[in-house]
Amino acid sequence: MALPLAGIRVLDIASMLAGPYGATMLGDMGADVIKIEPPYGDESRAIGPKVENDSGYFVGINRNKRGIVLDLTKPEGRDLYFRLVRTADIIIDNLRPQAKAKLGISYEETCKYNSKIICISVSAFGQDGPYAGRPGIDPLAQALTGFMSVTGEKDGKPLKAGPAIADATCANLVAFSAMVGLWVREQQGIGQQIEVCLVDGLIHVQPAQIGQFFLLNYIQPRVGNASPFYAPYGTFTCRDGRDIQIALFNNKFFHNICKAIEREDLITDPRLATGEDRLACEPELNAIIQAYFSRKDSDEMMRRLVAADVIAAPVNTYRETFADPQVQHNQMAVEVNHARVGKLQVGGIPVKFKQTPGTVHLAPPTLGQHTREVLHELGLSDTDMERLRQGGVVK
Repeated sequence: MALPLAGIRVLDIASMLAGPYGATMLGDMGADVIKIEPPYGDESRAIGPKVENDSGYFVGINRNKRGIVLDLTKPEGRDLYFRLVRTADIIIDNLRPQAKAKLGISYEETCKYNSKIICISVSAFGQDGPYAGRPGIDPLAQALTGFMSVTGEKDGKPLKAGPAIADATCANLVAFSAMVGLWVREQQGIGQQIEVCLVDGLIHVQPAQIGQFFLLNYIQPRVGNASPFYAPYGTFTCRDGRDIQIALFNNKFFHNICKAIEREDLITDPRLATGEDRLACEPELNAIIQAYFSRKDSDEMMRRLVAADVIAAPVNTYRETFADPQVQHNQMAVEVNHARVGKLQVGGIPVKFKQTPGTVHLAPPTLGQHTREVLHELGLSDTDMERLRQGGVVK
């Protein structure tokens, strides 16, 4: 059975994470994603640990794509780009408007070659407005949207999330907007320009905090791994040094942990009858739970918690995450054959279609790996490509 997006072509001219990872999600569902990089490559190729010019950062983001190199600053590179535009359904970019205008690939110019193209533009703050054109990356969005202000320890400074949460959120919005754009084109026969930005995405994923603010002018405090509304709720350390996170938000789960730590007397303690009561007694409750956890290794403690139906999970490293049986069952690590390093695991597909599942069918591309293949499809000869290569147009 055909993949859900078979027959859809996406041109990914974005760099770093938000735009490219959104394109990856479309590739997961069968779209033909062509990643177009400049001769020096996507900037993410240079970030962090790497093998030659394939960084872990780039590899983690760019599965299920064919990769080509085009120098869009050269007229022949731009001409080839517009030949690809004629064959495409979606373009994803994160270039600032002035950069696209300078290259001659603005939305208006692109529409001359494909009037029904869907162009998704990613930015930090938005394509217009008082911050339009300003450079910005993930931590700025976390800072501006209040996300950092509610993240961190109670008496500490605001903290950013470890992973690039604004970029990852925006990537999901890229994939979502692509689907809506395709549906509108199907129903109304029109393409269009679509804008998504990191700031809007991070505001979008804080509905509870924003609802509290708008309804009651309530600003959620920083509480680390605890909760401002429930107790016990937090991270506890076991005898072997491993941590377990628990989250108990009602009477049922409080009663369950009392059974797990062999303190059923706490169930009938009048001081702990309600959630508000338990929050008032949080330091005492935390001390009781920590004392019990300290006498058990994490595996044994998790078995007790699971048996008692407590909301709990070990605090894993990435090594432990991908050894976890549920993660393995969910196939969230998939082996591919990478052109440079050979067998390589990449992230799996989080959306499970039962009749038309997506697949990880292409390893992240090396720089220019598929240039010849894609240009052959456009009708270029080997002689043409050698001339373009010598002129620095392709690689």
